[in-house]
Amino acid sequence: MALSEYEKKTLEQIAQELERDDPRLASKMTLMPGKASGHLGAGILTCLAGCLVLITGIAARAPALGIIGFTIMGTGAYLATIRIRSLRIRRRPEASPSMGPAELG
Repeated sequence: MALSEYEKKTLEQIAQELERDDPRLASKMTLMPGKASGHLGAGILTCLAGCLVLITGIAARAPALGIIGFTIMGTGAYLATIRIRSLRIRRRPEASPSMGPAELG
């Protein structure tokens, strides 16, 4: 369902206010299609390759090959989640006058 003109203008206004109030958060929230999709695509392909190596190691009864395949799968999972890790909030917010005790958790 498409957004109405009013909704588009409202979202634009919210985005501009966020950019003005907290430029660091706004830059983190901005999607970087080339970089994010590149990591995700490389991670998925690496996971699939690791899975194939793992299955080959199991079929050939070669534990070393299975361990290598599992390691490749782990590397792929890491690559696929690099962008997600950078978006995580690393620490709790400090107390500020605008936040009450219930908002601090």
